[in-house]
Amino acid sequence: MSTPHHGDPAISVEVAADAATAEAFDLAAGYPPRRWTCDCGASHSRGHFGAVGVHRCLACGYVGSGGTLEEP
Repeated sequence: MSTPHHGDPAISVEVAADAATAEAFDLAAGYPPRRWTCDCGASHSRGHFGAVGVHRCLACGYVGSGGTLEEP
């Protein structure tokens, strides 16, 4: 992760850990990984996104429904 999610490093570490835990859980439950590209240009392969259409960029910290989600 090149840019933190949040200005507070402790919160940034917590958010990254939560995302990794959720990804591991979702992949174990059988959700296939999906690639999402943020409007900032960063692209991530992760499991199921918590709420349909809501994403978190691991590069710029964006949270919302923008960007492009590619289904497998």
